[in-house]
Amino acid sequence: MNLLTEQWIPVRPLPMGVPEKISLRRLLCGDGIWELCLPRDDMELAALQLLVCLAQVLFTPADAQTLKQRIASLLPKDEFHAGCEPFKNWFWVDHTDHPFMQIRGVKAKEPTQMDKLLAGLTGATNSCFVNQPGLGKCLCPGCAAIALFNQASCVPSFGGGFKAGLRGGSPITTLVQGKHLRQTIWLNVLCKERLLHDISWYTDTIHQKQTWVEPIKAGEKIAAERIGLMRGLLWQPAHIELLPPTEKGICSCCGFQTEEAYSGFKKAKFNFSVNGIWPHPHTPRISFTKNGQIEEKFAAFKTSAPSWTQLSRFVVQQQIDNSNKEGQQPAAVIRQVKFLFGGKAQRLSLLVGGYRNKQASILERRHEVFTLIHGWDRHTLEIKQLVKMGIGYRDALYKAINVFVKGIKDIKGAGVKLQQIAERSYYRRSESTVLDALAQIDFENAAPELTRMGDKLIRIVKDLFEELIRPYLNDPELVRTMAVARRTLNKHLRALKPQQDGGDENETA
Repeated sequence: MNLLTEQWIPVRPLPMGVPEKISLRRLLCGDGIWELCLPRDDMELAALQLLVCLAQVLFTPADAQTLKQRIASLLPKDEFHAGCEPFKNWFWVDHTDHPFMQIRGVKAKEPTQMDKLLAGLTGATNSCFVNQPGLGKCLCPGCAAIALFNQASCVPSFGGGFKAGLRGGSPITTLVQGKHLRQTIWLNVLCKERLLHDISWYTDTIHQKQTWVEPIKAGEKIAAERIGLMRGLLWQPAHIELLPPTEKGICSCCGFQTEEAYSGFKKAKFNFSVNGIWPHPHTPRISFTKNGQIEEKFAAFKTSAPSWTQLSRFVVQQQIDNSNKEGQQPAAVIRQVKFLFGGKAQRLSLLVGGYRNKQASILERRHEVFTLIHGWDRHTLEIKQLVKMGIGYRDALYKAINVFVKGIKDIKGAGVKLQQIAERSYYRRSESTVLDALAQIDFENAAPELTRMGDKLIRIVKDLFEELIRPYLNDPELVRTMAVARRTLNKHLRALKPQQDGGDENETA
C-alpha cells in the first residue's frame, strides 16, 4: 500500500456521516469536509501528525501568502502530483527494499505481536480500562503505518537498547486546530520563510532521504544540525520490520475491511547517537542553565498535573534573564500563527497531546484542546498571570494540608498523607474554571475575569480543605492543628488576592 496514492486515511464527513477511508489526494484536493475517525485519541493525533508531515515535506509552501491560500482553498491536483512524483516509491508500507519506516532483514529471535506497536495497549498501568479488547490483534496497512510513525516519533522506546525519537521519549505535541481536517493540516505546515528562519541548514539538507531509504549506520554519531527536514520529521530510530501480512479481514483498530492484515513484527536493538537538539516544529522547548551553559530540552508531561499548568510554555516565548531562570520557546507551528496573521490572529484552538511515561511504560495519555480568544498573541503576560494564579491556589491548599498532616513545632499533625489527594482533587475541580477563563477572558481588560476566576478557585480550595479535614473533627488532639492549618490557608489566600477580607482567619475548628 502506498500512502501517497491509495485510500488509507480513516475519516468521517462533517457534520455527520458514515466513516470511510480516503486518499491523500482526495483529502487535500477534494472539497469534502472531514475529521479523523479512529478508536483512540492518540492514534488520531498520530495520524494528524503524519498527515502534517507528509504535507510539509511534499508540498512546502514558498511563502506566507501561498500558505494562506492553501489554508483557505484546495490544493490544485497538478501541484499534488508534482509534489508526490519525486517520492512515489518511498512511501510503500510493503515495499520489497525500503518499506515505510522499516528496515528489511531485521534479525529477531521471535516475532512481537502488533499490540506492542500501539503505545500503552499492554504494559501500562491502566491499559485494561482505557483500551478496547483486541485493539492490536491485526492492523490494516494504514493503521500499521500510523502506529509505526507514532512509535518512532511520539512515545518511549521499546526499552533498554532501543532509541527514542528525536524529541525524546514522551514529547508534548502542540498543534493548531482548524475547523476541519484539511484546514488543520495546512495550519500546521511551515512555509519556506519560517523553515529558513528556524532551520538554518534547511536548504543544505533538503535532498536527504528518509531513514528507511538511507538507514542510520550502527554506532553512527550524528550532529542534529545535519538532519534534514524530511529525514527529521519522519525519523525512525528503531530497526523494525512488519511480518508478511495475512489474508484479508477486519482491522482491529479502524474496523474497516482490509485485503492485508499485519499481526506481528520483528524488532532488533540498534545503537547510535544524536548530538544536539533537532528543532522539531511540533513541540515547545525549554532552556535552562547547567554548569554555566545554556541547555535545551523538549517539553514533556513529567507529572500528573493537567496540561493547562504548562500553557504558558505552549504559547509564550521567554528568554533566560535576571528574572527568568528558565527560558521557553513555543512550537514553530504556534509561532507561525502570529507571523501569518499578526494582529488579525483570531481565536486559537490549541491541540495538545502526548504521553506520561515511566521509562518504557505508559502511565497515561493526554489529548486536549484549549481555546484562547482574540488577543492571545499580544497578551502573553495575562496568560502567564492566569496560569500562575491557578497554580498559586493549588499551592495554597497544598501548604495548608501539609501543615495539617505534619503539624508545626509542638502541635501534633494528623500523620495521614493527604497532600497528593488534595492536589489531584484541586486539579479535577478547578480545570473547568481555568479553561472557561481562558476561553472568555477579555485580554484588553483581564482584571474582571481574573477576579471571577480567583473567587471560584477560593471557593474550591476552601471546600476541599474542609472536606479533607472533616474525618478528623472528633479528634481533640487535632483541634489546634486544624486551626493552624486553616490560618495558614487564609494567609496564602490573602497573599494571592490582597483585597480579600480576613474574616475567616479566626474561624474555629
